[in-house]
Amino acid sequence: MVTITAKKHGLQEAPTDYCRLILTEEPASTHRFVETTTGSLEYRLGVGKYSDVTMRTFRTLIRNVVQIAKNHQIEKLAVELPQAQFPQLASEPAHWYTSTIAENALLAAYEYNRYKTKKDKKKKFTELLLCGVDTKEEISGAARGKTVAEFTNAIRDLANTPGNDLSPSQFGEAAKKLLKIKGVTVTVRGEKELKKLKMGLHLAVGAGTKSESKLIVAEYWGAGKPSGKKTAGDKQPIILIGKGITFDSGGLNVKPGGSMHDMHMDMAGGASVLGALGAAATLGLKKNIIAIVPAAENAISDDSMRAGDIVTAMNGLTVEVMHTDAEGRMVLADALTFSQRYSPRAIIDVATLTGAALVALGTQASALLTKDKNLSDRLMDLSERSGDLIWPLPLWDEYKQYLKSSRADLTNVDPTFARSHGCIEGGIFLSYFAPKGVPFAHLDIAPRMESVSADKLAKGATGEPVRLLVSFLETY
Repeated sequence: MVTITAKKHGLQEAPTDYCRLILTEEPASTHRFVETTTGSLEYRLGVGKYSDVTMRTFRTLIRNVVQIAKNHQIEKLAVELPQAQFPQLASEPAHWYTSTIAENALLAAYEYNRYKTKKDKKKKFTELLLCGVDTKEEISGAARGKTVAEFTNAIRDLANTPGNDLSPSQFGEAAKKLLKIKGVTVTVRGEKELKKLKMGLHLAVGAGTKSESKLIVAEYWGAGKPSGKKTAGDKQPIILIGKGITFDSGGLNVKPGGSMHDMHMDMAGGASVLGALGAAATLGLKKNIIAIVPAAENAISDDSMRAGDIVTAMNGLTVEVMHTDAEGRMVLADALTFSQRYSPRAIIDVATLTGAALVALGTQASALLTKDKNLSDRLMDLSERSGDLIWPLPLWDEYKQYLKSSRADLTNVDPTFARSHGCIEGGIFLSYFAPKGVPFAHLDIAPRMESVSADKLAKGATGEPVRLLVSFLETY
């Protein structure tokens, strides 16, 4: 666990047992250790021209500094990063600046070693001292960043947990443990209740496993719980819905072996909405927020849903199952219908939904699909500011023709199995279940499910898009 401490004093006043980071405008390949005449140790790191540092490269810089500390077994590191030093960042709020430092330092420090039996004897990076931090805005920003990062790392733990240790039931218990926060209640519904709710799509996905499907609902009434049956005005909650497939074999349309080993992370979207709600509640946001996670295991047995089955959704639409590996949209569809009982102000769903999103965008950004331009513009702006990058794809009605069924109301994938619009197709399917008149966005985070080397993060789950969701909850 890395501790971040903010101090008013300058870098040169840092205790001598801290290694001091000195940034220079030398090329980024320049780095060296220097022992000063006073006996302190300095690490001098070139970053290129300060004027070239952007929001994106600044985040990478912070992560790189932490990675250097870990690799060189530096236990304590002191840094002073005057905001004015970077012209492209100088006009940004000080709150954003120190929050960004704290977030990315803790994200880069994260490691997942729960199943390692041998203890690593290397010295651990344990403390980051932020020097020159003296205003209330800077201090509160650093505290905010720590909170957001801690919840992001907590849900990375969940997403990295193998499927044999995280069934839907265990996911529900983990949600209760994560969200033991004043003002937050967590309810976990089992299959008996799902049947009463007529959540036929959700139940169909989990039919092939011994692990009971669950509906996890977390409620935070930061603006005050409405007294009447219908919610209106500022008390209308923002709904976050996350895909909670605790392991995805593909069902009877089984995945190729090389595409299955990381499918314990197919619940990353569900974990992220819980993490975002937890961070928002801890920060004390005066907003009403509901996180809904339809949790199931897409397993293989003689009870599994079959390609060609027709099942009825909670909203009454019938769905022909053309492919059993298009299960995420099915559980999300029933969750979208369920969300309408809360009279939502806006809905965002988050899901590791399609490999097609990865084909479309590579590994740098998640896909955003929405018909609401204001919502799109807001999320795009916040993605740049938070670091959880997204990019828009169309959610036009013209794509609905690809989900027509000759036997039911719609299919869960294109009956021709075309590979040309897979990511959009997932969003189009969900649009049939989103309430009319409510701003709705679908985030396909499959491209950002796992970290890549350029992220400067530990291997495994990235924890995205918790930072984006928290920023949205703060500002919407």
